[in-house]
Amino acid sequence: MIFFFYGEDSFRAHQKINEIKDKFKNNIDENGYNINYLDDDNLKIEDFFKSVKSTGFLAEKKLIIIRNIFNNKKLKNIQDEIINFLKNQKDNEEENYIIFWQIGKVDARSKLYKTLKKFKFTEEFNILPINKLIIWIKKEVEKNKKVITNNAINLLITYVGNNLWQLHQEINKLSNFCKKEIKEKDVKILVHSKTDNNIFNLIDALGNKNKKLALTLIENQLNEGIAIQYIITMIIRQFRLLLKIKTLLNNNVNQNLNTSTILKLPNFVIKKITKQSSLFNLKELKKIYQKLLLIDEKIKTTTNKERVILLEIINNL
Repeated sequence: MIFFFYGEDSFRAHQKINEIKDKFKNNIDENGYNINYLDDDNLKIEDFFKSVKSTGFLAEKKLIIIRNIFNNKKLKNIQDEIINFLKNQKDNEEENYIIFWQIGKVDARSKLYKTLKKFKFTEEFNILPINKLIIWIKKEVEKNKKVITNNAINLLITYVGNNLWQLHQEINKLSNFCKKEIKEKDVKILVHSKTDNNIFNLIDALGNKNKKLALTLIENQLNEGIAIQYIITMIIRQFRLLLKIKTLLNNNVNQNLNTSTILKLPNFVIKKITKQSSLFNLKELKKIYQKLLLIDEKIKTTTNKERVILLEIINNL
C-alpha cells in the first residue's frame, strides 16, 4: 500500500503518519520491529529495494517511511527504477506499507511526483489559513478537556504564528496551567513570543546598514511561522521608542530619570534602546518610521503578497 504525504505543514503530516504507525502496530506488528526509516539525501537504489522488497520479521509485512526523497542528490538517476517498482504495486493491504513523506513543496514537473500523485492515499498538507488555524487550536485545546477564549486564541496566534509544532507545545503548557478555561492573561504569562528576542538584533542590523542580515532575520522568523503582522507591529513599536528617545535626548532630557519616567519603561530597557538609537540620526528615524506605517497599512489591505511587500520595503529602508 502506497502513501504520499507532502507540503509545508510537517506537523499534521507527522500526525497522519503516527496514526498509520499506530494502526500498523495494533494490527500487524505490536513491537514495531518492522517499521523502517529511509531518510538520506544520498539514498542508494539498492538500499531502497532492500527495504521495500524484503519480508517482515515475525510479521506478514513491513512499514517503510521514506522521508524527503525529492531532496536526493541523485533522484534523476534512480527515479525511473522507483517508478517501475511503484507501477507494479497492487496498492492494497496485502503488500508492505510504503510512506513517501516530503517536507515542503515538490516540483510538480518531477516524474516521480506525477506517479505518486496517482495513488489514492495522497494528501498535501499546506500551512493552515487563519480560519482553519483557529478551528485547529480549539480542537487541540478540547483534546486536553479545556476551553479557550477568542481573545486568547488571537493573542496566541499573534505570538506564535501558524507554527503548529510550537502551538501544540504552548497549548499543552497552557492546558496544564489552567484549570478549565485558557484566557488572554494566561497566554501573556506563559507564552513567550519568539519574535521578541530577535527584534533588537533586527534593529541593530538595520542601524548598521546590514540589510542582508536584516532580511535574513526576517526571513527566518517568517519561516518559523511568526505572523507577518506581529513582526511589523514589533518593529514599529521599537522604532517608535527609538524616535521618542532620540527626540528626548536631542532636547537634553536627563536619560536616567526623566526618560524612564516619561516612557514608563525600566531603566535597563531605556539604556538598551538609547544605545541602539545612536545608530540613527533623528531624520533617519522619522523617515523609517513613516515608511513602516505605510508598510503596515499596505499589508493590512493586501492579500497573498504580504511577505513580498515586507521584504521589499525592508530592503529599501
